[in-house]
Amino acid sequence: MDFDVQADLIPLFRGLVTGLVPYAQAQDVELTFQPKVETLYASYNPQKVLSEITMLLSRVITFTPQSYQINVSIGGCDVGIDKCMLVIENTGVNLSKLGEIIASVSGGLSIEELPKGTRFVVEIPIAEEKMTVNLNGKHNLLPKQYPQYFSTIHKRLTNHFDNTDKIQEAAEAKGSEYGVFMKKVNAVINANLDNCGFSVDGLADAMALSRAQLFRKVKQLTQMSPSTYIKFTRLEEAKRLLQSKKVDFNVTEVSYSVGFSNVSHFTRSFKKQFGMNPSSLVA
Repeated sequence: MDFDVQADLIPLFRGLVTGLVPYAQAQDVELTFQPKVETLYASYNPQKVLSEITMLLSRVITFTPQSYQINVSIGGCDVGIDKCMLVIENTGVNLSKLGEIIASVSGGLSIEELPKGTRFVVEIPIAEEKMTVNLNGKHNLLPKQYPQYFSTIHKRLTNHFDNTDKIQEAAEAKGSEYGVFMKKVNAVINANLDNCGFSVDGLADAMALSRAQLFRKVKQLTQMSPSTYIKFTRLEEAKRLLQSKKVDFNVTEVSYSVGFSNVSHFTRSFKKQFGMNPSSLVA
């Protein structure tokens, strides 16, 4: 394996985790990054490391139940070995038997069942002669060697997870009946975006399903509860309106137009989903 980048692993993984926080929040899952050292310089292959761990972490988020947590950590490595260990722990459910998660890493993955969760340990190959560890010091910015690559990864994650069209496309890929179902769900929600009283009951009635049936179907296709998906769709439309050059809405007008009766609640929800205040998108 070629090691073509020498840089700090800590900001690399902090950035990766940060990029996935909006998706985790949409699933009502708390995602944190808690490194055991301040800096960890090593020579490694960033493309292989990022792509596999991004896939692994996104799938752990997908299958972790709502209101539970995922923590990502990385520690110092002994100079005498040629790898570091990245640890991903989730609470709420044992995911060790899910082949879809296990298959996301080609090698160097060990899994441990916890009393109420799972621990995934990923071996990251490094060039030991170029590795240095700093237990104290400032948090480093993203190294200059790979900002363009990380920007591409972040954009890909945003496009994949924060877009109802992508969710609908994924449903259609599973089968035409799934695509038709999500198309109707999206149509009903969009028709009621400005109705602050529109809720899961209204969606269930429009889909001619019980709340339990609606929950199972929506959860299966979006990995969100119906109430979370309704809010997700409202906020996505709000972001589109705020970024539009064809209309000139302020934050208050946008919040009302997508069904929020309280601007403060809208602002908190928007920041939770997208990691920024809605006012930052107003020209």
